[in-house]
Amino acid sequence: GQGTGSEREMTMLDVRLPDIARLESTVLEYEKMPIQENMILFYGDSGFTRWKKRYGNPEMEDVLRKKDGSAAVVNHGFGTSTAEEQLYYYPRMVKPWKPKALVLMTYGNDRDLAYSPAEIIALQARLMAYARKDIPGIRFFLCDARPLALHLHDLCWASWSNHMYEYNQLLAQYCAKHDDCTLVRHIDSPLFFAPGQETGDYTKIRTDVFIEDQVHYNPMGYELYKQFFEGILDSLL
Repeated sequence: GQGTGSEREMTMLDVRLPDIARLESTVLEYEKMPIQENMILFYGDSGFTRWKKRYGNPEMEDVLRKKDGSAAVVNHGFGTSTAEEQLYYYPRMVKPWKPKALVLMTYGNDRDLAYSPAEIIALQARLMAYARKDIPGIRFFLCDARPLALHLHDLCWASWSNHMYEYNQLLAQYCAKHDDCTLVRHIDSPLFFAPGQETGDYTKIRTDVFIEDQVHYNPMGYELYKQFFEGILDSLL
């Protein structure tokens, strides 16, 4: 019923390896924009991508500003991206901007494509190794698995939750070994839980900050995201 080991491996590979250039059109759009060096560059999946007016939300660059009101961030989120695709596009999406800090977020798409937590971390680590060489002094802010309302109705939650917590644990271990890394833990922030609700449990998150798909934030969710990252990045703003 479950097939041979080689058959299972082939199925896993077929699921996990999308067309590496499937997001090329999105990358080309970013390359049309003027390069701004020495900024905080957000590089990740649709949690960042949708922090834009085209989706009915405020523009990240407009609301995350330095304390003196000047520009502070560049949003290079590209939806459905995985850690492997973020690594692949690093020479075009990160390196030319020479950011002073890189906010990295991945996980959900990787998990859905059957990457293990260790594989995701390894891909992120390789990207950061390149960045350290290309941009001396760069700092990294690594996001844990973002809480999603969709998980509350997932029949596979028990399996996925073990996967998520393992990813978070490995990410924390990586950050603990690298002085240039800061761990960004959504799961510990009271902003993503109902008032008075204890943090740390993915099943206890607030659900009123999501749009109908239960994955992406509504404008209230992005207001909370603004507050969240203002606290995380305070020393750079």
